[in-house]
Amino acid sequence: MKIIKFVTTFFFVLSFLSSFAKAQTERLDNLAACAGVVIGNGAVDFYLGDEQSFDVAANIAYSAYLSEVFFGGYQQNDLQVADQILGGNVDKIIVAHNSENFTAEVYEEVVGCYRALAKQLMEGAETIINNQSKWNELKNTSIETIKRMLRAG
Repeated sequence: MKIIKFVTTFFFVLSFLSSFAKAQTERLDNLAACAGVVIGNGAVDFYLGDEQSFDVAANIAYSAYLSEVFFGGYQQNDLQVADQILGGNVDKIIVAHNSENFTAEVYEEVVGCYRALAKQLMEGAETIINNQSKWNELKNTSIETIKRMLRAG
């Protein structure tokens, strides 16, 4: 009887931990998606000649995203997927602009993502302050790489 109770308890705990891990990766994926939307919107500003707006958007997006990356303790494959989500949403917003499909719905998505990232910045303020020196070079390199790509095309 004790073995059955132990096995039942073990599977319950395993199920709970699996649900928790899924919720955590969903949080990371959602932040990556919003970071991509905001960087994509900044890229549109860059195309329109406003490099400073791009810099601000990318700084906000990467700071919020990286605060979750550094706080969350995610596995490498989760981070790779999140990075792909981020990049895909950058492209989505640029394509919407270039194809003249930057609709009110896309605009609302951009605004909603700025709100989500602002919330993350407030919640992750301590992580940002404590770890900024660790990721500052990564953030700046990423921003410069995107700007180089935007200049090329």
